[in-house]
Amino acid sequence: MAKIVVLGGYGEMGRVIVTDLVDTFRGEIVLAGRNKEKAESFAMSLKAKNVTAFVADADNDAQMKALLKGTSVLINATNYYSNIKIMRSALKNGVNYLDLGGLYWLTKQQLKLHNKFKKKKIVAILGCGSTPGITNIMAEYGAKRFDSIRSLDIAFADKDYTQYNQPFVVPYSMQTVFDEFTKAPPIMEKGRIMFEKPLTKIRHIDFPKPVGRIACRLSIHSEVATIPKTFHEKGIRECGFWGGWDEDFVRKAKFLIDAGFASEKPMTLGRKEVVPRLVAVALLNRFMPPTKTKINDMEFLRVEIKGRKNGKDKKLVVYCQAFTEKRHNIPAGSWDTGVPPSIIAQEIAKGQISAKGVMAPERCISPKLFFKALKRRNMKVFTRSR
Repeated sequence: MAKIVVLGGYGEMGRVIVTDLVDTFRGEIVLAGRNKEKAESFAMSLKAKNVTAFVADADNDAQMKALLKGTSVLINATNYYSNIKIMRSALKNGVNYLDLGGLYWLTKQQLKLHNKFKKKKIVAILGCGSTPGITNIMAEYGAKRFDSIRSLDIAFADKDYTQYNQPFVVPYSMQTVFDEFTKAPPIMEKGRIMFEKPLTKIRHIDFPKPVGRIACRLSIHSEVATIPKTFHEKGIRECGFWGGWDEDFVRKAKFLIDAGFASEKPMTLGRKEVVPRLVAVALLNRFMPPTKTKINDMEFLRVEIKGRKNGKDKKLVVYCQAFTEKRHNIPAGSWDTGVPPSIIAQEIAKGQISAKGVMAPERCISPKLFFKALKRRNMKVFTRSR
């Protein structure tokens, strides 16, 4: 019987991954992390016979070895800062590995482990959430319809009808939000990777209703570390990632950043030394919506490809539309991020992914199989062309 381990399985995104595994996977599911109380509490709440909790610290080699014994796939659902360390544990123990992405620079470091994973005859697939993840597979699906590609741009946007009774809503890890808003975003232009000032490069992008045309900001993301290489032979010259965050959220996040709350430089308060960012993240985490809040939202992922087919200019836009998972009251953006690792891990466990080494999703995952799995979870992929 296959065994899938979710490290960080009781965290915000880990809970979504485990929830989908419980619904769809009949093998052994292990949710793990450093906090014994949280791991055991969440495992018990699921009331599933194939779910167990395990206490393991990524810094403890003996604990990781015990955790990974007999494991088919390790899903890393922790903050991306730990990706390299956890990835090396998977390599050392001969276990297939997935994560949710490492922004740009960390993804480039992870790709350097390709030969070591290949030698062990295991696969590590980087960035298996919504974006990166679903969007990478959408890019592969769309690229097959072109003889040559000039540009490939990725974007997301959502519409939230939820009635929140709080001043600020954290959409996902605030650490990641701060990084996306403060680190120089890469963009490929005229065949070269360049870096822009955060939040300054804006493009107005059309989405289907109810979103419509909105301002999207260039942001640092790992797709730009892999897409240009994947489609190099098709002549790609332009590639960027564009975040369609709500304008009110952008203003509030930017205020926090400008006021110094995203700073990682320690400061002294009284007799104690504190890091402003860690304090801000701890405070903002209090604004996770209460479990009784009835979520009502939707999200679009968008991949736009321009190039040529049969000697003619062609444009194709591939969309993925996700909705609130009402049975579990999971927001659309969390649902479309947590479901893909579950799908991909199960495909590896079934032998449906044969690649070895370190891979981006667009290089090793069948769009046909993957999109069918998304559809079963009320996420639909569709295209519009010109």
